[in-house]
Amino acid sequence: MIACWKDDIDLDYYKFCGEARYKLTRERNPNHTKTSYAVLRYLPITPRLQRLYALQATAEQMTWHANHQTEKGSMRHPSNVEA
Repeated sequence: MIACWKDDIDLDYYKFCGEARYKLTRERNPNHTKTSYAVLRYLPITPRLQRLYALQATAEQMTWHANHQTEKGSMRHPSNVEA
């Protein structure tokens, strides 16, 4: 699936694959609205992170990677690897 925006917003078919963007309806639609095959949903991450950091127990778990100290030369978790 390709997100259509800017110049492609009014197209009825995807440019790359030629598939229809909208479902074909057999009955006449009085409002002439098109029904999309797929809808892109956006879920904001800020409220989720605020809820996770609100409790001390989950806040400690969320900051474990930043605060965790390991012995030099031993790897026990992928966070120990230098990029």
